[in-house]
Amino acid sequence: MRFGPRALGRRLGGVVVAMLLALGPAVVATAPAAEAYTPSLATKAAYQARVIQQINVVRWRYGRGGLRSTYCPTWYAARWAGYLARTGAFYHQSLYPILRACRANVAAENLARGYPNADRVVAAWMASPGHRANILDRRLTRIGVAAVYGRGGWVVAADFTRS
Repeated sequence: MRFGPRALGRRLGGVVVAMLLALGPAVVATAPAAEAYTPSLATKAAYQARVIQQINVVRWRYGRGGLRSTYCPTWYAARWAGYLARTGAFYHQSLYPILRACRANVAAENLARGYPNADRVVAAWMASPGHRANILDRRLTRIGVAAVYGRGGWVVAADFTRS
């Protein structure tokens, strides 16, 4: 009979296996999977407020008036950002319902996905001619911004209107 560390390990391993077999079916427990990141409501609100603040800073720098955050475009932005985050889709919504429901005569929309913070979102929009035009459009006076954390990071929708 051998008494080395390997022999002892084999014997102990055999005893453990025999005990498990005698006890019947075993439940295998594993460590819980890491929770997906879910930002707090305060984090989400701060992200959205920072997008609006940065857009207004840019508008003031270019001699445009600031935009007012109002309920109607915010509701449409929140609905759309939630849909995009949930489905993984990424395209603009129809602006006709926004024009009608918000009693607006001009509407525009900017979308972003995957940017870690509001400053980068606004910088990316300013680097894109179409998004930049929306931000600097003198006709627009109201804004609604929604940021939802989804599969690909933050999804941001900004809906602009003029009443």
